[in-house]
Amino acid sequence: MADFLYKGVVDWFLDQMSQEAIAPGDKMPSLRALSKQLGLSLNTVIHGYDLLSEDGWIESRPKSGYFVCHRSGTKPALLLAGDVLQELANDGTKPAWACLAHRAALVDQSDVFLSPSGRLDESHAPVLGKGHLAVREAVSGYLKELGIKTHASQLWLGHSPLAMFTQSVQTLTQQGDSVLVLTPCDPRITTTLQSLGRQVITLKAGERGVDLDLAIRCLRDESIRLIVLPGQFAFPAGQLISNLSLRRWLAIIEETKLPVIEWDLCSHLAYRAGSVMTYKSLDSSDHIVYIGGVESKGAGRSASWCLPGRHQALLDGAFLAADMSLSDVQQAALSDALQSNSKRSLTKRARDVWANSERIKAHLETRLGDQVSFAASKGGMSLWMYLSTPLPVSSITALLASFRHAIVPGSLLSQEADAHHWLAINVTLDDVEPLANALAEHLAIGKKTQPEVEIVLQDKTVAKDDVVEPIEPDQSATHEDLVEAVESNLATTETSEPTPLKSEPTSLKKEDKTSRNATTEPLYNPMLDLINHDFG
Repeated sequence: MADFLYKGVVDWFLDQMSQEAIAPGDKMPSLRALSKQLGLSLNTVIHGYDLLSEDGWIESRPKSGYFVCHRSGTKPALLLAGDVLQELANDGTKPAWACLAHRAALVDQSDVFLSPSGRLDESHAPVLGKGHLAVREAVSGYLKELGIKTHASQLWLGHSPLAMFTQSVQTLTQQGDSVLVLTPCDPRITTTLQSLGRQVITLKAGERGVDLDLAIRCLRDESIRLIVLPGQFAFPAGQLISNLSLRRWLAIIEETKLPVIEWDLCSHLAYRAGSVMTYKSLDSSDHIVYIGGVESKGAGRSASWCLPGRHQALLDGAFLAADMSLSDVQQAALSDALQSNSKRSLTKRARDVWANSERIKAHLETRLGDQVSFAASKGGMSLWMYLSTPLPVSSITALLASFRHAIVPGSLLSQEADAHHWLAINVTLDDVEPLANALAEHLAIGKKTQPEVEIVLQDKTVAKDDVVEPIEPDQSATHEDLVEAVESNLATTETSEPTPLKSEPTSLKKEDKTSRNATTEPLYNPMLDLINHDFG
């Protein structure tokens, strides 16, 4: 019996965790159900849940209940803003082909999300133009929850956000124009710009945003014709944009009068309940072309919307000519997903993705140990994972043969010198264990700590000490090397995924609990303020 009754709730929780009866991402029993199960008063159970919340074991999600969190034992990987501008080589369509192979890793892996809920014998013919007014009104209502004031008549619906992005770029800029892009971002943004013949200049964002002084110097010294801003939970870092950073960017845009595209496909994937602010929500002058949507790997199960803003006269013709319209069935599925009380609502999907991300993070940390760390994420489609030892190109190529739907190499998302240390992991995967085992094999986890054994191969006995150690990563490997490796791999038949191995369960004992004062947040460094010039 616990010293205090409410500690009985904590003891019960830790015992359930040690037995793996509950795991990160699972929903906790309701307060009344656990009160009845343990024979404790409701107030006692509430106090126990409060203690677990303070320690980071669980969190309350409004109108949903309590959920088990992954309580990391390592400090998150720290993201720093870049201190230089990167000008990408104009390689035409070559980067776009390399990025196209990773499309599945950039979208929701669900086979049922945005699938038609009604009868399939309805008309599949696209609705010419913008789409049905009722559906556009549903999208308009969703955007109002993000603080974006719009009217249904201003909205365009389509089957592909990338097609809307492409049409917008071709209409607002000309071949050879320079475009400023914040990274890390969805790699389809930079590769599409390159394939369209635009000169891409990237500026890396960190934990506290970008170096805005550097951005101002770039806009002053370079002939920038377009700015592309990844939205909330930008792929893959998943960071919230500070209110101050948003307003300072809007002031820069107001001064330069440049057209801006906000690529915002993850606002619905906030890992905590609450309103999500966007650049567009503060854009009183309509300089920003806002592109959002929902993407799934299933054919015909993606939808996008666009607010052209002050550029509507130009973009209306481009969108109409591109014929991006959704069918009746697709529009019905989108409208259903935007209803908060729907079984396939964006709200419910966000909760499921958050729970899955907690499971994936817990599994990877258990399997890979201190070889990896993750950037603190507040939402989005992926985990931004840092490898203490970068993988050589040969290992990356081997991983992509089986897990191209699950990972994106950091060199495709960022142009910084440390990009080869990073991988983006899709958090909508149903099963991460095969990937974790493959990563462990390539990172040589635990090989040096195994007991002395003899390995028998084809009737030949080989001593453990004679086993060849894994090759050290090739630090000289460039982005071009990786692209060539990916392209050559695309020409071969994809290998089957490795057989899943049962990972070792993590034992959690009461006496092993971390002090409540311990934190996994990165230590604050005042020099970051000087580096990033953004106190948001």
